Amino acid sequence: MTTTANNAPATNLTQETLPIFIQAIMHYFNHITAVPAETETPYLEEGGSDVSDVTAIIGVSGDLQGCVYYTAPKEMLDQLLGFVAEDEPTDTLRCDMAGEVANTLSGNARKHLGPGFMISVPVVIQGKPERLVHYKGNSCFVIPIRWRGMRSFLKICLIETPMSFEF
Repeated sequence: MTTTANNAPATNLTQETLPIFIQAIMHYFNHITAVPAETETPYLEEGGSDVSDVTAIIGVSGDLQGCVYYTAPKEMLDQLLGFVAEDEPTDTLRCDMAGEVANTLSGNARKHLGPGFMISVPVVIQGKPERLVHYKGNSCFVIPIRWRGMRSFLKICLIETPMSFEF
């Protein structure tokens, strides 16, 4: 028989993790580009409409489960590539850049959330899917990022994993 500790349902910890991800965004853009990014007010996603040209997805397991998405327009990825000495952008390089941003932001958050925040390698999608799928019943918070007049989004869809015990 499997029970959860205190019979507590999974809870959404995203609001508590938002400042960690905002700090990771600010650090990333300052460190990689020396051009600060601005984060707009995070909001609860309804319908999954904020998807751009390239989307990188990081799966999360451990103490928290779900996904972290980074989605950006090609033009923004092209400019980011310029900061890492890639002056001739291709679709492959754009995908690599989106994956690198998602991986770095998730990795920086992991420093604060601890070893129980386990992240996968990024999966990257080109084009604009109608919507991104996340765990049923899991809220998805969106952090809009404005950099050099362009806008990308970090989507955080995480729930706390209740501890299970086998008896």
